[in-house]
Amino acid sequence: MSNTKKMWDGRFESGMAKSMMELSFSLDFDKELLEEDIQGSLGHCRGLVQSKILTEADFAKVKNGLEEILADFKAGKSLFNESDEDVHMAVERVLTARIGDLGKKIHTGRSRNDQVSTDFKLYLRHRAADLLVEIKDLQRVILALSKEHLGRIMPGYTHVQQAQPIYFSHYLMAFFFVLQRDRQRLQNFLALHCQLPLGSGAMAGSAFPYERKLVAAELGFSDVSSNSIDAVSHRDMALEFLGDLSIIGASLSRYAEDFVNWSTAEFGFLTLHDAFSSGSSMMPQKKNPDSMELIRGKSGRLIGNYMTLFTVVKGAPLSYSRDLQEDKEPVFDSVKTVRVCLQVMREALETARWNFATMERKMLGALLATDLADLLVERGVAFRDAHHIVGRMVGEAAKRGIEFNELPDSEWESLPGKTELRTLLTFDFSINRRSIEGGTGKASVEEQFRKAERLLEDSGK
Repeated sequence: MSNTKKMWDGRFESGMAKSMMELSFSLDFDKELLEEDIQGSLGHCRGLVQSKILTEADFAKVKNGLEEILADFKAGKSLFNESDEDVHMAVERVLTARIGDLGKKIHTGRSRNDQVSTDFKLYLRHRAADLLVEIKDLQRVILALSKEHLGRIMPGYTHVQQAQPIYFSHYLMAFFFVLQRDRQRLQNFLALHCQLPLGSGAMAGSAFPYERKLVAAELGFSDVSSNSIDAVSHRDMALEFLGDLSIIGASLSRYAEDFVNWSTAEFGFLTLHDAFSSGSSMMPQKKNPDSMELIRGKSGRLIGNYMTLFTVVKGAPLSYSRDLQEDKEPVFDSVKTVRVCLQVMREALETARWNFATMERKMLGALLATDLADLLVERGVAFRDAHHIVGRMVGEAAKRGIEFNELPDSEWESLPGKTELRTLLTFDFSINRRSIEGGTGKASVEEQFRKAERLLEDSGK
């Protein structure tokens, strides 16, 4: 048994078993919250001044002590010892050692329950703001690439089969707009989870009331929690955050999958910079798209973290149970994972070489089949009949080992418009017929650029 004194051990005769310490102590990972813990304590102490628990002189001394602890932590100085159960108790212990008994006053009217909820919510809000910047940086790169290469054509795919011709820029702008929804989800998260938990105490509210709205303003919250049990017991904020990060990961993974395929000899559309590739330990010719494969793989980790926390909270009784200590590691891991994935995707796209000549060379005539059906409709043929006619032509061409637009004149003579239809069927013709809003036509893509620019300029959307 351990004989090390704990801040809460007045009730206990023996120390905590070593095995229990290993199970219980969280400082090794929750020190990630140290900056938020100090920020939360300063906000709390400002409230204690307002309620006359602390004087302004007391607050100044506490503030100086806490800021010194933060500076020492950032400088890599040793602050903790093996008796520190978590970052919250560690900060209080170090502060008390430095400024004396005044350090023991800062926990007045506060429980670790509302302290932890506040620190964690601050952390989530800070990291959401950081990730909004990372996403926006990636969007800027995507928009710049799309503008630079407007006019370059490529085959568009469904079912990993060539479907219709599109502008490369149209493909990339799809990535921009999915990331825009990722940004919007994080902004929605910030708007929804903006209530201060401090003042909720352990679960029934603090017996040392202070002006909670004052503390909320100090800490950047727009309101205070309406119910003390809710404030300390629920972790839907973390679930929502992990869900948002999982969606970001899944979005990145789908594009990474395409870029892995595009980098193969079979496609040849993309050459990643050496800095975002690796070789083989056996095969000297290999250049592997490891950056994209790792991004694809990390999406499973993000989804796993989301499910981990969902499993923890689904049966945790109200108000607080120690199960909820398991809320932090999945979040810390997902934040680091998403951040590096966004950075790698951005840098890999910035430095990639896009092989447009190969894209165009590999475009099949069958990409124009839908356009022929549309032209027949314009000449009075019902769409289902037009679909059947063109399908028969494509099937006949396949039997002959050619593209349908290479069929001899005799196959076109029965069509309204006859062989002149074939002269209309070009990739540029197909693309520029689709200038409907949101389509791949040049005018439409240019409008997407303008919309994207407005979204990037307005950080609130």
